[in-house]
Amino acid sequence: MAVVTRRRGVSPFVREDNGPVRPLRNGWTVRRVYDAVKTQVSTIAISLTLFNLVRLPREAFKYGDLQYLIIYSFWLLVLGLPITMLQLTMGQLSQQDPVGVWRAVPILRGIGHLKILTSYLCCVYGMIYAALALAYLIWIGKGSIPLKDCVRLHITPYGYENKMNGSECFNSTFLAPFAEHPQYLGIMAILIFVLWFFVPIMLYRQRKSLTISFLTLCPMILIIALTLITFLSDNKGFFSMLEYCEHWIPLSEPYIWHSALVQALLSTQIVSGYLISAGGTVYSFSDVRWVSTFVIITNVLSGWFWVFFWEFISGNSKKDLGFVTILILIYQSSVSERRGKEWPILAFALVLLSGIISVLSLLFPVYDKLHRLTGDQWRLYASASSAIGTALTVAILATGMNIVALLDELVVPVLAVFTATVEVVGFVYIYGWFYLTIDIQFVTGNRLPSYWIIAWWLTPFVLLGMTGWWLRALLRATWGQGQTLWPLVGVFITMIVVMVIFAAIAVAKEEQFNLISKIASAFRPSRLWGPEEPIARYLWMSQRQANENGADIDTTSDHNNYSHLKSNKSKTYEDNWLTSDKYQRSPQFLTKNGGFDNGNNKEIGPIYAIHTIPRFKDVEREKDEKFRSPNICIARDQLGGQNKCNCNRHFTLNVPDLRNTEVSTSL
Repeated sequence: MAVVTRRRGVSPFVREDNGPVRPLRNGWTVRRVYDAVKTQVSTIAISLTLFNLVRLPREAFKYGDLQYLIIYSFWLLVLGLPITMLQLTMGQLSQQDPVGVWRAVPILRGIGHLKILTSYLCCVYGMIYAALALAYLIWIGKGSIPLKDCVRLHITPYGYENKMNGSECFNSTFLAPFAEHPQYLGIMAILIFVLWFFVPIMLYRQRKSLTISFLTLCPMILIIALTLITFLSDNKGFFSMLEYCEHWIPLSEPYIWHSALVQALLSTQIVSGYLISAGGTVYSFSDVRWVSTFVIITNVLSGWFWVFFWEFISGNSKKDLGFVTILILIYQSSVSERRGKEWPILAFALVLLSGIISVLSLLFPVYDKLHRLTGDQWRLYASASSAIGTALTVAILATGMNIVALLDELVVPVLAVFTATVEVVGFVYIYGWFYLTIDIQFVTGNRLPSYWIIAWWLTPFVLLGMTGWWLRALLRATWGQGQTLWPLVGVFITMIVVMVIFAAIAVAKEEQFNLISKIASAFRPSRLWGPEEPIARYLWMSQRQANENGADIDTTSDHNNYSHLKSNKSKTYEDNWLTSDKYQRSPQFLTKNGGFDNGNNKEIGPIYAIHTIPRFKDVEREKDEKFRSPNICIARDQLGGQNKCNCNRHFTLNVPDLRNTEVSTSL
């Protein structure tokens, strides 16, 4: 008989009844191939969101294509890679959402809530983009291009010519003020309602539904993109881009550097907390080093591809640099190039599918948190969040696109930089880089190169320095024009209030005797921090204790097998430490008969022995022992414990040599 045991973050291993732990090698089955494909497609899906497909090209058009792409790729490699690695590791280790992961530093729990808020805000104005794409897809499909409401004919020497461009078309139809054209806002409200309530259904089963949705939508986006670029590509736009890039803008200006930095945080989903939730679900059995590398590579390739893609599609059309740049580009290029209506339909469908992927990735950490808070009732609360999101999206659209531009260009960038900075400070400086390296070694099975430590130490200084440079230039420009930045002040006040409120809640929950002790305890990891599975938690704590004592852990031979953790320097973790009466026996060292192994019997049974009652057992004795769990509660007389434990739900696992000789209790 063989008992298969799986630990999060590593591949499965098997323990024979009479043998050591050995890797489970059963070849590449269809199921394993399917799981691997789903994982890789989920990574590719991150690079197909609206952040890459529409926001990145818009920013590149504003500052210069090649210049912007080079700086964007630089930030992805320098800052995006270390922060992605950090978030995936913490998510995979703790199996928590962006809020629950701050059990490591409870006083910074507000950062998790700010990430959830940022993700929700991005989803609110992302719905506007998806609804606009859906509206024009339907209107062009049932009519003709140009639209009847977007025609203003003038007589020219060459005949009649339409003088209304794409930007004016949008402002006179679905982006028109409510007082002038209320019918368009009503149509948009219906479409926004449909998107808010029907797209989240794809997250009905959370991780499983998410991966299946990505597996369906990603090939569709790639097929449409390849079809469009095959039939509509125009080299004139590409050559004009190269000619424009001969006049490089001064790279000493902070705007292009800060914009590319924020774009890197948005493209990799660092700002939303998706990587933390996905680390414990989508990537629970993946190597975080390879996943982080693949996330960065796909985003670099996607960024360059989409900029060139829209340059090819646009042709010689003049580009608008507003919030809906790409939507206007699709419409204007189709009219000026006299294309059939099937081509703009495909292009708007491409943006719509990208918007759906964006909504799914942004709502996934929000729903993950709701599920952990409300249990099986999370879908009801998710419906309530959709109703709130519908109201907010319609309200923002009714007030005009100025608020949308403010959210996208000022509010979200400040939140992105602030949360990323405090996140790195919390884990590297407060939680401690020493324990962080131990955790990563536990997850990956290999020692962490010094490059990552240096990158994490420098990341807060780079983020704050770049943001300070940008704010200084922004304040000078606004004061020179007589403008104020009250929205920026409001964002800072909101961040401080959220941080203080949740820090006070964390301090109040600490079980200490005075305020100073409570505050000091809130800076230390909670007793619930770490892996949730008992075996993984036991091995994790053993490795931490061994490293604290200066022990040398051998993880190079087989990083998937943590059952051989031992030390050559510490007497506590010698091969025969279990025979000592100083420590409590572990359940995995029970014999097959359920008794203690005194060293004479070398046959070790399964990790968890199953408590069974003989068929012909006395009825009275069966009633007495009905709720016994002899293989869960175990203690030694030398520790003052009991030999028998008749507990039903709770159990105690005494791990040797814990910090401050504490006893870890799992409920």
